[in-house]
Amino acid sequence: MNPQGSQPSSHSFHGPRPPRALLFSILVQIPGSLLLWPPSHDAASVSLGFALLLAGGALDVWCVKLFQAHKTGVCPFSPLGGLVTAGPYRVSRNPMYLGLVMIGAGIAFVTGFAGNLWASAALALYLHFGFIVREEAFLREQLGAPYLEYSSRTSRWLGLPDGARRAAPAALPGMPETRP
Repeated sequence: MNPQGSQPSSHSFHGPRPPRALLFSILVQIPGSLLLWPPSHDAASVSLGFALLLAGGALDVWCVKLFQAHKTGVCPFSPLGGLVTAGPYRVSRNPMYLGLVMIGAGIAFVTGFAGNLWASAALALYLHFGFIVREEAFLREQLGAPYLEYSSRTSRWLGLPDGARRAAPAALPGMPETRP
């Protein structure tokens, strides 16, 4: 955190905050749903949808509680109380955003219109480029080495951590290397 406890203007973002972006991604599913009426409610899709809704909601509540325990603001670029690395932050640097995307995807499945998953993919891209990339720069600036170490061992969403990607082979055996 900088000495004044305020956010640097270079990291600010002027657009809908993540919860409003989730709401928008749900609302844009309505036209497609109306065009494809009636929905196909097979038990597997509805079950998957409810599982995604519950898991995404639970993940977000868990993350908020962890942030509160560390006296860290939940809103992007809020003052930092410390680096949260416990719970879901052990496997993802952005589990709150992951939870929002899961909720959006859950809505598509529960309503019977899996074709509306495009809205969740668009939400993920919006969150990634609108918030995650900027937040990571903010956290590197504010926390320095501890954040760099954390980000090298923890995945941005889910998958390989950044450090593992850098250490992974650039090409399959027998293929030419393409690293710069």
